[in-house]
Amino acid sequence: MRINPIYRQESRAGARSFKLPLIILGFNSVLAVVALLYMYSMITQVRLTAEIQYSSFLGLYSFVATVEFVLLLFIIPGLTAGAISGERERQTLDLMLTTRLKASDIVFGKLVQGLSTIFLLIVSSFPILGLVFIYGGVTMPDVGLLLLCYVVTAVLLGSAGLFCSAVARRSTIATVAAYSVVVILIAGTLVVNYLADGLGEMTSAGGNAAAGWQMYLLLWNPAATFQAVLNSQMGSGSGLAPLFPQLERIADLGMAGRYWRPVSMAVQLLLAAVFLWGAVRKTRPVRKK
Repeated sequence: MRINPIYRQESRAGARSFKLPLIILGFNSVLAVVALLYMYSMITQVRLTAEIQYSSFLGLYSFVATVEFVLLLFIIPGLTAGAISGERERQTLDLMLTTRLKASDIVFGKLVQGLSTIFLLIVSSFPILGLVFIYGGVTMPDVGLLLLCYVVTAVLLGSAGLFCSAVARRSTIATVAAYSVVVILIAGTLVVNYLADGLGEMTSAGGNAAAGWQMYLLLWNPAATFQAVLNSQMGSGSGLAPLFPQLERIADLGMAGRYWRPVSMAVQLLLAAVFLWGAVRKTRPVRKK
């Protein structure tokens, strides 16, 4: 079986450094502290009221999952934004292109290396998410669907970071551009929906905006997909629900509303494929006619 040489080299270099263990330690330390503080607040509430509310234990799962998702939004673009532009700055990209390596080998090797780091973070956080199994209410398929949502988000944002890294000449510019893409995908689509809902309430007689074309923009939003997953598991009052009241109207979209989660994941993977195609095009050397 042929292993991508870029991935093999990056994996060996990463295994010899303390960067990866420190990232895993810091990531899981934040999640563990958040989970322990939440459990401490629940225990304190039980001591004061002498009542046990099992819904609060499910809130532990929702809260930790939301914190982990937000951390991934900050970590993923930073891992891939400097992958190709860093090679340009070190003047090693041209040397790679003079070998038998193709531009696609370089891009996919960098992507797999970044995704392997993210996958380690996601898998290593499973015991913290598994704390909710002590009290019940969440099944293994639920956690598996959540992890799948994390992986799709990692592929999308990692591909966007590689595209920005292939376009930009400097890693700083590439990093800023990668986080700008994240803001556009999450905040941009959300703002368009809020504006469209406001206009719909002003023009409609009943004052309630119906699901319209702007709802389909949320298919590109990984945060909306994450919230839809939580809504299917715990109801509409958890996670990032205050930011996405529009998701309560996805049933009005027909087929897309019934299969919102798989459709949104498929759309985001398609967008990731477009980013990767653009990264390969920008990495490939220009040949004169």
